Parts: sequence; C-alpha cells; structure tokens
Amino acid sequence: MTDTPRLRSRRTLLASTGSLAALGIAGCLGDENGGDSEDGDHDDHDDDDDDHDDDHDGDVHDEIGISEFEILDRDLDEAVIAYVHGDHWDHGPLEVPHGDYVSVGAYVEDDDGDEVALGDDIELAIEPADDAVSVDGHGDHVHVYGEEAGFTEVVVQLVDSGDVVYESPELEVAVDDYDHDDHGHGEVDELKIIDRSEDPHEEVAEYHDGHWDGELPHVHVDDNISLGAEFLDDHGDEIPIGGNEEYELAVTLADDAEDGIVAIDPDEHWHGDHVHIYGEDESETEVVFKLWHDDHADWESAPIAVEVEDH
Repeated sequence: MTDTPRLRSRRTLLASTGSLAALGIAGCLGDENGGDSEDGDHDDHDDDDDDHDDDHDGDVHDEIGISEFEILDRDLDEAVIAYVHGDHWDHGPLEVPHGDYVSVGAYVEDDDGDEVALGDDIELAIEPADDAVSVDGHGDHVHVYGEEAGFTEVVVQLVDSGDVVYESPELEVAVDDYDHDDHGHGEVDELKIIDRSEDPHEEVAEYHDGHWDGELPHVHVDDNISLGAEFLDDHGDEIPIGGNEEYELAVTLADDAEDGIVAIDPDEHWHGDHVHIYGEDESETEVVFKLWHDDHADWESAPIAVEVEDH
C-alpha cells in the first residue's frame, strides 16, 4: 500500500473547554489530599485503593511493551486529546460531534523510547462499548462517528495481523452538538472525477450517496492517467482545491487492495487540483480519493476500481 505523508505537528494538549465544564467532566484525581485524612479515614482510603486496583485489574493489555500512548485530534493539528496514565486516562473525554465524526490518530512509544509506527504492520483500532458511536479504521487513524447524544466509553487498541497486542483502559466519550473545527471536516456531498487527458476535460465518474457511478479510465503499463476533481458540499457549493487552497485532491491505494498494480507517490503524483496514477502491472486494483487538508484527509470516498492494461 502506498504510504501517505504524515507530518507530525507539535503535540499540544487540548485545554479544558466550557463544554466540558458544562458536562461536569472530572479530571484525573491525584493523591495529594490523602494526607489530610484522619487515621480511620486513612484506613478507608487504603480500602478504596484496593477496590480501585481490583476494578482496573487487567484493564491494560500489553504484549509489546508500551510506555507512552496518546490519542490525537487529527483535525486540530494533532493536539493531544488524552493519554494513558497507569490504569486510566488523563484528560479527555473524547468529544465526538453528533451526526458527524472526529478523526483520531495516536502517538505511541515503546519501552525503549522509540515511536511505534502505525498503519502497516501495527494498526490503530477503537472498540466502542455500545452503539452511541461507530468507527471506521484506516490503519494509522480511526474515524469515530457520533450516532447517539450522551456519554459512552471506548477502548483503544493496537492490532498486529488481526491480533490485539495492546488495549487501553476505557476512555470516556461525549457525543454532543460540538462545532468541532473551523473547516467542518470537508463536508463533501458529491465528488466528480475528471479525465484531464480529454480536450475538453471529461467527467468520467461521480460519487454520491455512498456509491460510484461511472468508471476510471484504463491505465497502460508504464504510462499514467491524469485526474482532476470537483468536490461539492451539502449546499451544492464547490470546495476549492489546489496548491494554494486550503484543500487538495489526493488519491491512495484502498485498504487491502492489491499492491504492485499501480504506483502513487504523494510527493510526485499529487498536484493540488489533480493527481496521476501510474500503471505498473496488467491487472485491476482499487483506489480511494480524498479531500486533503494539511497532512491528513478530512474526507475520503469509497474504493473505486482502476484497471491496468498492456499496450
């Protein structure tokens, strides 16, 4: 699978917001108040500690030795939402807009202080406790969708070849009518793919309501196709794309699609308002188109087939 560039911005801890105060979210409580208790109360405190340990026994499942685990808001310059501290999370909760989604990444270090690369061998996953949220995994990040307003919990996992090798404590999730960011996730209602080899340029495929109409041009081995796009929002307005715009067009190989059929290099083949797909071997595979913002996708389509044929 073709890698996409991941330029990690500064890891900034999200400040507590007024919405959190209104929801009455409590932070991580320290032990500094324990010394004020009388002896009898102190015994009770010890009992509470035992209960606390029992409650969280086995909450962290770790087969690979993780020393640092942060979840990041990919729509807010990868600001830190929360981080694992022992058997619980500090900060949070994970705020998810009702009827929309938040794109969650992670920064992970092992016991040697090395960053654990996510996306190829080890993938990030999130397991919801109920139907209040749904998730869509993309290797190095997960989209969490707010289905029902209220509170719920999730666990965050690292998965290696289908096996869970790390599972976090339960993380609180608040689903509400948040205005999550200024750019609204790139709320794409319709995507049109344009064949730029035609004069005039010709629309060849359209994505709307979760499905594709039309097809991509065939690619010849050792040649390429040049594709542009028009993104329309839910008001029917076109979302500008280009090298000097907030958004750009991106294309990548779809998850689990056959590799080695096409070549897509983000540094060489993404050009703001159009992309190139190069043919390598005669066969068929699948790609996805994305509305790219800085170093991540705000929106992406379902996979569409691309066929490579010999001359």
